[in-house]
Amino acid sequence: MRLSISKALALGIVSLQVITVCVILASSYLSTEQVLIGHAQQLMRNLSREVIDRSEEFLAPARSAVSLTGRLAHHQVVSSEKPDEMEQYFFDQLILHPHIAGIYYGNLAGEFHFVRRSIEDAAFHIKRVKEDSKGRSVLNRWFGEDHSLIKSETDPNDAYDPRTRPWFKKALMERKQIWTDPYLFFTSNTPGITVASPVFSKGGDVLGVVGVDIDLSSLSDFLGFLELSEHASALILNNNGDVIAHRSNGPLYTEDANTGVRRLMHIDEVKSNAARAAVKSLGKKPGWYVLNTAMNTSFEHDGKTYQTVFTPFSDNWPWLLGIYVPEDDFLTEIKANRKLNILLALAITFVSVIIGVMFARSLSRPILSLQKSVNAVKNGELEVDIDKSGSVFSDIDETTTAFSNMIAFLKDNRTKNQDLKKQLSHQAHFMEAVLAAIDDGVVVCDIDGKLIYSSRVVMRLRGLPEDERLDRFDDVPFKLFAADGKTLLSKAQWPIYRALSEEMITEEDVIIESALGVRKHLLISGKAIFDTNGEKLGAYISMRPYA
Repeated sequence: MRLSISKALALGIVSLQVITVCVILASSYLSTEQVLIGHAQQLMRNLSREVIDRSEEFLAPARSAVSLTGRLAHHQVVSSEKPDEMEQYFFDQLILHPHIAGIYYGNLAGEFHFVRRSIEDAAFHIKRVKEDSKGRSVLNRWFGEDHSLIKSETDPNDAYDPRTRPWFKKALMERKQIWTDPYLFFTSNTPGITVASPVFSKGGDVLGVVGVDIDLSSLSDFLGFLELSEHASALILNNNGDVIAHRSNGPLYTEDANTGVRRLMHIDEVKSNAARAAVKSLGKKPGWYVLNTAMNTSFEHDGKTYQTVFTPFSDNWPWLLGIYVPEDDFLTEIKANRKLNILLALAITFVSVIIGVMFARSLSRPILSLQKSVNAVKNGELEVDIDKSGSVFSDIDETTTAFSNMIAFLKDNRTKNQDLKKQLSHQAHFMEAVLAAIDDGVVVCDIDGKLIYSSRVVMRLRGLPEDERLDRFDDVPFKLFAADGKTLLSKAQWPIYRALSEEMITEEDVIIESALGVRKHLLISGKAIFDTNGEKLGAYISMRPYA
């Protein structure tokens, strides 16, 4: 499909305008979007690092408390032999560190001293398991905030033995400070962990294990105060997929349908679809939620794109902190601005269409006139009507003037060419008549050996009709012999080719045998032909028969 100049110009201007606007809008939007997303990801990384630092600061006092208690027990400052001093020390540690849920000590004999925060009427609960000559005894006491005794009772049915507990066994087996996996505290139903350390005697023997329970529910509260965006959320995940903390206010535990035992929720069991999708974007299976460094991911949920960052805790805690935020929280203003830019682009395009059409018409009118004139000249019509009304474009005016001058020049040259053609035709006929009247044969060739002229005498000598025209001198099978009539001349020895090689030929005796087998003696002369500048144009020879 071919378009007119006006339509092509209008379409080209509009298309160029639309493409330019679209490219600028797309480039601006995409680059701005990527920059914002990059800043958001960096902000999320920084925030996750801050959360982890705060969380580790939250957990560090428990480690210090265990280490200090272990050293004091090692030096027998606190021991089962001084239960009141030990329990008072434990009580002081709870007052000093509000997030410690409980602190306790169990020895190899099965004795146990436990001070914990209470969720009942009292503020604190102290449990003492004693093994002596009188047998086993379990004493429970409850205290107020001021450490005043509220209630005291024994429990002969309590069979608690610290030596059977996982924290005791693990610390005893590894002979170093250990951390348990997160689990639910039975009494408070809140997630927590235990840090425990073996206590050694001065001789290096294990005396018992000291442990500290840490309530992790405050981590969920801390995540709830993250100031990232309106719809941001966060969670802390164990490497086996248990959810330790979550920004939502829902419970983090569930009960086994068969045993009724409470446990932490697995990520697949939480009600938040976005949280499950965020963890799924890691591309890892439960038990392998382990990273060496922070990792950014993204996922689609409920028609929205989320940006996510997962950051590992230190080696002591095989946990991941995940923060996920909808992209719209960062891009809403950009998208609104993009709509405004699109409306502006449409308005600019509309104005461009009008201007483009007007511009195309003003440009195409003189061009179309020139086009008609060119077609007329192409068909041999030099009497054309050229629009000389003028144009706002100087280039078109100059082109119109130049075309008019060209028409005038062509008219003048056509007249001159007709006169010259008549003269050349007359001269050609005259020269042909002169050459035909000469008794000697004449042959003329150009620099490539192509035959330019061969007189009638030559045609007769070659045994051809006088009016036959040939392209080359040797097109017809004739032969040339030396004067002895026996030596056959090769084509390189023929006078015409020797003359073309700038050899002067003078009255050379040659015998020609025509195509009909007739022989005649010829005297041949010839030489090369040069123009006035000394450039070789070809060669000629003349031949005169003799008896």
